[in-house]
Amino acid sequence: MTELNEFELLLLNTIIANNSEKFQYLSDHLDFIRIEIKKVTATGLYLSFVYLKEFSQEEEFENGLLSAEQKLSAPNLKNELTYCLDVTNSKMDFLEIVTNEKEIWDGNLENCNLN
Repeated sequence: MTELNEFELLLLNTIIANNSEKFQYLSDHLDFIRIEIKKVTATGLYLSFVYLKEFSQEEEFENGLLSAEQKLSAPNLKNELTYCLDVTNSKMDFLEIVTNEKEIWDGNLENCNLN
C-alpha cells in the first residue's frame, strides 16, 4: 500500500472538480485512500485504490466513469493521454491512464502536464 504522490492527487482533485455536481463528496475521501495495486503496461498505468476508513453514504450508491476537460500529456508521447476514474458504490475504485494510438509509455507521471 502506497500513498498517492502530488501529481496523482492533482489528477484526482481535477477529476473531482470537473464532476463536482454529483461527486464533490469524493474530495473528503482523498486523505483516506492509498494505492493498493500499481500496474504498468506497455501503453498505460492502472492504480487500484484501497480505503483506510469507511464512509457512510446517506444517498443511493453512485457509480460512474469520470474524466476531466484538462489534457494530460507526457513529453515523450506524440498524443495526449486518456484518463478515467472508476467510481463504484460511491468510492474511488481505480484510475486508468492510457496512451492513444498504442504509443509505448513507461507509466511515469513525473514529467506529465495537466492543462
